[in-house]
Amino acid sequence: MTDDERQQTVTSPGLKTMILAHRAMLRDLDRIARTATALAGAPDPDRTRHLAAYARRLTELIHHHHEGEDEVLWPALRERGADEEALTLLQEEHAALEGRLDGFGRAIEALSPDGTGAADLAKAATGVRELLAVHTADEERELAGRLAPALDPKLWARFEKSMVKSAARWTLTFMPPWLASVAEDSERGGVPAKPVAALMRSRLERRQRAAFGEHY
Repeated sequence: MTDDERQQTVTSPGLKTMILAHRAMLRDLDRIARTATALAGAPDPDRTRHLAAYARRLTELIHHHHEGEDEVLWPALRERGADEEALTLLQEEHAALEGRLDGFGRAIEALSPDGTGAADLAKAATGVRELLAVHTADEERELAGRLAPALDPKLWARFEKSMVKSAARWTLTFMPPWLASVAEDSERGGVPAKPVAALMRSRLERRQRAAFGEHY
């Protein structure tokens, strides 16, 4: 791979979008943990309801993100002869995350309006965030490094198309503003459907304020 080809891979919209998704996931897990900790000491039934609803959506997004990689991106890279050690590392990390996400899901459902279960939710969110932070750093490094020779715009487009096709309908208006909310000016190329991002920004902000309050 030439230096120009490597630079194209690193700066491709597909990788930029993935980096933004990772950043948004980590930010929201941190917000969930901090809000749940606050609710454990000062119950708020309305905030608890909104927090649980938001946490369920985040869990669905993370699962969908990983399923798309496991079912589309990794197999395609393997077919192209991509570095097997890198792919194995990322798949093993996905498997480890599934266990933590399952525990996170149980903690969400156990959350009670009177604050019962809030401390457990904070702990579960922190556990997912810690492992996800390691995984996303590894994934971004490998996609820009050992896996880069097997990546090109066609594969990114194929992956993006499969993700949109398999996504829940609600994500089509949630994802654009969610990604835009963590993007720097130089990363705007990674935000899909920019008109939707602008149109739905206020709705996303209201949902996040309802869930996180002062931690928004």
